[in-house]
Amino acid sequence: MNTSLYISSGAMSAYQQKIDNTANNVANVNTNGYKRKDHSFSEILASQINNQSRPDQEVGRLTPNGIRVGYGTRMGLTQTDMEQGQPIETGNPFDLMINGNGFFQVGYPGAAGEPGEVRFTRDGNFHLTPNPNVQGIYHIVNANGGYLLDQNGEPIEFNDQYEVNFTDNGQIQLKDKNGQGAAFLSPQQVGLVGIQNPHVLKNMGNNEFTVDPTVLGDGITEADLVRLMQPGEVNMVSGVLEGSNVDLTTEMIELMTSQRSFQMNARAVSYADQMMGIASNILR
Repeated sequence: MNTSLYISSGAMSAYQQKIDNTANNVANVNTNGYKRKDHSFSEILASQINNQSRPDQEVGRLTPNGIRVGYGTRMGLTQTDMEQGQPIETGNPFDLMINGNGFFQVGYPGAAGEPGEVRFTRDGNFHLTPNPNVQGIYHIVNANGGYLLDQNGEPIEFNDQYEVNFTDNGQIQLKDKNGQGAAFLSPQQVGLVGIQNPHVLKNMGNNEFTVDPTVLGDGITEADLVRLMQPGEVNMVSGVLEGSNVDLTTEMIELMTSQRSFQMNARAVSYADQMMGIASNILR
């Protein structure tokens, strides 16, 4: 009966995490570039029960030899579904969407004397902000204040005398606002990176990721997992945002299934408690 309590209570904990994860997906159904999370379950422990060597010790036993007894389940892997979200047209030239694989790099300056931090995101909702130290110079930042980085890991910057357009391969096209001269390409381009296994990413909140430090070591560095994508393999659209890839119908079905499973295991805990109470009364 104790085993029944362990199994049911463990399942309740796992399904509660599943419900929390589904609720988080539903809450981000309208978040630009959000990728849904999916949980999988794994068995906690199983033991094999063999027949005793002396047949008279198990008179009347009907169960087969080597039967396996499980001890419940727990939450296993949390995986990120990298399926492409639906495009949302905005008309804002600084709203960018990546078609296919890839991540934007956004940088945050560090404290005095310390290196900054680079994060990765699929949210292409950017806007211009003036450089407080240089008049007439602008940077591209996201809603969290992170600077959009170029192919060299430096913040992209513009002079306010130019009109800015982005090509579909991530290059930046500049044109004089006064109409003088032809358009030309900036030496800077959007530094999109490819990450072969997105499951090595750690969620930092605000729809941004970094490489999980636990996957590094034993000769593996961040450079082995993250590579700069070349213009020929990039497909980026300006004036469009990538929507969330959350399917509300699927999430509601997952939520109802998890709630029913949670209720079933809660009832099993109640039954196991009642059985233990009856057994205790018998012993008295």
